[in-house]
Amino acid sequence: MSDSRKEGIDKLKKAKISHQNLAKEELQETYASLLEENFPDSKRIHFIADLGRSPEIAFHFELICKDWEEETDLNFEASFDQHGQEGIDYLLEILNQKEAESQRVLIVYLLAKILSKTRHRDFYASSCKQVLPVLISFLSSSEASNRRKLIIALGWIGSISEIEILGQHLLTDQDALCRAWSASSLMQLSFHQVEKEVLMEKTKDLYCEAIAEEKDFRACALMIEAAQVLFGKKWIPTSAVDNLEIEKIEKARKSAIRFLKK
Repeated sequence: MSDSRKEGIDKLKKAKISHQNLAKEELQETYASLLEENFPDSKRIHFIADLGRSPEIAFHFELICKDWEEETDLNFEASFDQHGQEGIDYLLEILNQKEAESQRVLIVYLLAKILSKTRHRDFYASSCKQVLPVLISFLSSSEASNRRKLIIALGWIGSISEIEILGQHLLTDQDALCRAWSASSLMQLSFHQVEKEVLMEKTKDLYCEAIAEEKDFRACALMIEAAQVLFGKKWIPTSAVDNLEIEKIEKARKSAIRFLKK
C-alpha cells in the first residue's frame, strides 16, 4: 500500500472517529437541554429517534438504564431496535455482565421487545434462541413483577416449545396478573413463531380450564379477551374488561367455555 493511500485511509478513520465522538457530544448536550426543559414530548420524541440513528449504542443504553432507575418513563428504549443486530449483540453481552436479577430481567424484557419489532429480520430466530434459555431460567422468580415481564416477553419470542410453560403459569401461577398475561402471551405466539391453527389446537383445553376456574374477575376478563382474539370470537367487549363489569364477564365466561368445550 502506498504511503499516500495509507495516509488517506488514516484520515478517513480519524474523521469517522471524530464524527462519532461529536455525535455523542451532541446527544449529551441535547439530553442536558431536555433535562432542563423537563423533557417536552415533541423534543423528546425527536431525541429518541436520534438515539436510534446514532452509532452510540452504549450511551443509548446508559440513558435507558437511567430512565429505568429513576422510573421517569421517558421511553428511550423505543428506538433501540434501530441498532439492529449490533444492538442485540450489545445487550446480550451486557446481560452476561449483570448480576442483579432485576436488571437482567429488564434487559431480557428489552431484548424480547426489540426482537418482536424486528421479527422480519434474518437475525430474529437465532437471537430468540439465545435469549429464551435466560428468560426461562428467570421464570421461577419469587417476584411477581419480574414474572409478569418475563411472561409477556415469552409471548414475543417463544416458540411451540414454550406453550407448555405458559400453560403452567396460566393455570398455577399464584399471581392473578401472571395468569392473565400468560393467556395474552399464548395468543401473542400466533403473531410470532407459532402457526395460529397449531396454537388454537394446543391451547383450546388450556383456555377452557383457566377461564372456568379463574376466581379473579380481572384476570378472567383478560383471559377471555385473549382467547377471543386467538379464536376469532366476540365474547366480551373491551368496555366490560376495562370497567370490570362482572355480569358481562360471567356471561362471556359461559359463552367462551361453551365454545372451547366443543
